[in-house]
Amino acid sequence: MENTKKTLLFDSATIAAKVKKLGSEIASKHPSGSVLFISILKGSFVFLADLIRAVNLPCEIDFARISSYGSGTQSGGKLDIKMDVGVPLEGRNVILVDDIVDSGLTLAAYREVLASRSPRSLEIAVLLDKPSRRETSVPIDYCGFQIEDRFVVGYGLDWDERFRYLDGIYIIEE
Repeated sequence: MENTKKTLLFDSATIAAKVKKLGSEIASKHPSGSVLFISILKGSFVFLADLIRAVNLPCEIDFARISSYGSGTQSGGKLDIKMDVGVPLEGRNVILVDDIVDSGLTLAAYREVLASRSPRSLEIAVLLDKPSRRETSVPIDYCGFQIEDRFVVGYGLDWDERFRYLDGIYIIEE
């Protein structure tokens, strides 16, 4: 699998510039800080780390581990909550951070779970969006890049736990 052909889609400088822009947008909308970022593990941890530094305001973070992929390259669409957020959300400004949204089924389902906990606001930040794969509507407030329907790895995104270490985002050539 490590010999899989990969084609660079976004290099590290392009990603850094986009994350900086998203951080500025979030900071201008929440100038006092006081935002709770919830990162969906494992894929979004690199994005979250860079994003909170780009926001550069006091904030909190927590993590959730949900999945619908397993070891394949297509989402199964069934929400599997492996680890839920450990802090109360009531009355808080929450930004749910994910690496990529394609069908939208997993993200929309988990968003509903979080919304039921009465946050003051609930926004979504994603690094990558594949709108051509959307099966359900997901309100994306902060989006890094829209991409075509290709399987991508790097910058935290994986294929069966491989390729997260890449500093750019690459298309897997099948």
